[in-house]
Amino acid sequence: MRAWLPLLLTLACAPKQEPGDTDSQSTSTSTSTSEPATTTTSTPTTGAVDMMTEAACLEVIHPGDLWPGVDLALTCGGLELCPGDDPIVFQLDGPELADDLSSPTSVETDLERARCLATALRDRTPGQFLFMPVIGSEIPYVFGLEIVGELVVARSDRGSCEAIEPEPKSCHVHERLRVLRPPEYFADCIDGDALALWRCLLDPVEPEPACAAGPLACPP
Repeated sequence: MRAWLPLLLTLACAPKQEPGDTDSQSTSTSTSTSEPATTTTSTPTTGAVDMMTEAACLEVIHPGDLWPGVDLALTCGGLELCPGDDPIVFQLDGPELADDLSSPTSVETDLERARCLATALRDRTPGQFLFMPVIGSEIPYVFGLEIVGELVVARSDRGSCEAIEPEPKSCHVHERLRVLRPPEYFADCIDGDALALWRCLLDPVEPEPACAAGPLACPP
């Protein structure tokens, strides 16, 4: 499925991140890909968003990788937004990017497509998309977002997992139901440069502990 990855990737294991988790430095423990999906809930300590008060987070971690056509655990089956031949790429440059993807010194991307995605987030357009940061010749993560009203399913996997994990493979996809930032947040990004658009897509959700309890309610 990603036969080109071994030619592109030389990255060692890195901390798990997902859109909105720009401060996350936690490391997950790998297990065999034969294990079933695991659903976890955790209770927020404050109600940053009214709908989230006293709610628990809905999240699923399951074996596999994040790529078009792969089965997902939390999805409404939304159409691809702003489609292209592959997930949109953000080429990042700058120091300390291995620890903090939110602080590149320069970014290159397809501006028209990135602005289309920021517009979809602003307008709450139903659908989903994938995007990838590239640092040098390495893809540390693959990220995904599926817009469902005021909520979004935030997805991630370690982009280099197929290339670096020993047998048996232990690649996992992390899916979590989150609350989107307000429309004006994305409106400020739409006419911005590549750096502004990258930060907008990387951090599109209300800060922790705001999350969504589920179940995932798909539009008719």
